[in-house]
Amino acid sequence: MRARRLSLAGIPTAVATLATFVVAPAAPAAAAAKVSISFMEAMSSGTQKTALSALTSEFEKANPGITVQLVAEPDYGTLLQKEEAAVAAGNPPTMGQAYENWAATFAASKAIVPLGGYVSGKHGVSGAAQKQIWPSVWKDLYLPDGKIWMWPFNKSDYVVYYNSDMLAKNHVSVPTTWAQWVADGAKLTTGADWAESIDTGTLSAPANGTYVYLSMVRAYGGTWTNNQKPTLDTPAAVSALSMLQSMVKKGYVKIGTNYPGQTALGAGRSAFDISTVAGYPYVVDAVGKKFTLEVAAVPSGPAGQANALEGTNVVMFSKATRAERSAAWSFMKWLSEPKQTAYWAEETGYLPVTKAALPLMAGYDATHPYQKIAAEELQYATPSPPFSWWTEAVGQVGTALQAALVNGEAPAQALAAAQQKAMAALH
Repeated sequence: MRARRLSLAGIPTAVATLATFVVAPAAPAAAAAKVSISFMEAMSSGTQKTALSALTSEFEKANPGITVQLVAEPDYGTLLQKEEAAVAAGNPPTMGQAYENWAATFAASKAIVPLGGYVSGKHGVSGAAQKQIWPSVWKDLYLPDGKIWMWPFNKSDYVVYYNSDMLAKNHVSVPTTWAQWVADGAKLTTGADWAESIDTGTLSAPANGTYVYLSMVRAYGGTWTNNQKPTLDTPAAVSALSMLQSMVKKGYVKIGTNYPGQTALGAGRSAFDISTVAGYPYVVDAVGKKFTLEVAAVPSGPAGQANALEGTNVVMFSKATRAERSAAWSFMKWLSEPKQTAYWAEETGYLPVTKAALPLMAGYDATHPYQKIAAEELQYATPSPPFSWWTEAVGQVGTALQAALVNGEAPAQALAAAQQKAMAALH
């Protein structure tokens, strides 16, 4: 997904400070010799930049034999271009952020190395620690060959931001199911107000609405892929899109661009904005003090709760020497450990990748309840399929949403066309 670059200056300072930050012990394998490694990343602004710099500094202090060079790029599009160019030139970084489909492409060309040997090795991750990593996050580390190729870093999922005052005024409770969300829409769409605004996304740029819809598909019992092929036109997908189309036709849901849910909610016109937890500071800024802003879990469907996992992992490039790989693994593993991932979550708004971090965040979560809600949603979040062709497939989802929600095309017809084009991308 093409994520917005995030500046979190509006979030209150995290409870954990560098003065009290606890540094994990150095990994014995990495402390033996001086080695310099590089990390190409897109955490280039706001508290993302300062938090990653602080973590890197603390790691270097704990591992005096390792120097980590952060190579920051302004956005994910530029990051991918730079990583691809560096691989082509034979001079890639030691590590880099990567989405699942990027990793699939890099692995196919042997530009990155599998990490299973590091995970299960002498300085790896214990079985108990592995079980603490959220199941969806753990699943996201694998490619279809059954090997671990990625390690978790900046993860997020979706939550419901809502105008508590508007719901109370209309005697509406927070929806816990998609059916209730539809019923609430009827009660909240009065005069100049409505329930929700979404961005369908496009072929080249999936948006929040694309992934909210995909979450609905899962909640209705559908799939995104099966047997390494897209499944965009399942009965569950048609049901979910039909429900959305009905909401649009009745005026309960409006279609817009450039985060319309945040804009409409902030203006006090709509009741809900379903978007990623990483967008929390933007929603807070949009709302200001106009009304009481609250956060809830994404509604469930007939098949239960479902969400979409967002954010990137870290991959290790194959040009690195043995010593550089050992040092890189030490850094990657260290970032994912409870204390470090808790600090990262408190500072940036991303989520801790392991459940073991939650007790360390109890004080923070007490004043920032959205974090705990979103973290617990990780157990229901589906990772993006780790196939190079998923870029085309998810773009076709956006095209189908536009066809049905903007142009009024029958959902089954729109999704059948998307499925046909997505299948063509496999060849």
